[in-house]
Amino acid sequence: MGSEDFPEQLRLVQSFADSVDVETAQDDLDSPERFGRWLLAHGFDHPAPSEEERVLALGIRDALREELIAHHDDGDAATARAKLDAYARMVPLRAAFGDGPATLVPAGGGVAAMLGAVLAAIVIAEREGTWERVKICREETCQVAFYDRSKNHSKTWCSMGVCGNRNKTRTYRDRRRTAAPSP
Repeated sequence: MGSEDFPEQLRLVQSFADSVDVETAQDDLDSPERFGRWLLAHGFDHPAPSEEERVLALGIRDALREELIAHHDDGDAATARAKLDAYARMVPLRAAFGDGPATLVPAGGGVAAMLGAVLAAIVIAEREGTWERVKICREETCQVAFYDRSKNHSKTWCSMGVCGNRNKTRTYRDRRRTAAPSP
């Protein structure tokens, strides 16, 4: 699923959650250098984050992914939110009153600005009632973030045509294998 399926205000959240590729094991936060390239690619002029900043970002990303898994109603939502809350205490946010409605904005620069933008988007989405629609694909080889646009918020895969089909085919084959008579 592409970022076009996400509301604009949640695209940075999606990209941050997907900064690890489960299928290829590529992780944009595995070193300060790679993380710096990810920051630059996302409009944050901070090409040399410290190891401490990288570890904070990694902790927030992992807690965020746990939260998104919990959106399927079978994850440990309380534990996921507690972890996210603990990390969020380390990121400065402030209220902003401009020409439009009041909003939350990052109070720091560099990595703190990026993390603040992610956390602010989450808070706003939760207030708007859209946060529970952001989930992690249940397909073990995929696990990308997706936005559930279904009426009853029941999607479990990023794509029925790819991940849903893989899962259903695997389940079908497993059933046939166990139902096959033994010689």
